[in-house]
Amino acid sequence: MIKPIYKELKPIPTKDLPEFARIALKAQHRAARKLRAVHKRLGMPLIGWKNGKVIEIQP
Repeated sequence: MIKPIYKELKPIPTKDLPEFARIALKAQHRAARKLRAVHKRLGMPLIGWKNGKVIEIQP
């Protein structure tokens, strides 16, 4: 098998992001926190991705 030729991307530090990207990132974190709270309140598992497989994360 041929090994893929690419470099892994590294995250950009938050301090180096433009203002609109920081606001969007903050909104994304807030939405994820609300989603986790709703799933926990309803007793539903979250669906996630780990090691190339789909998993259920219990609240």
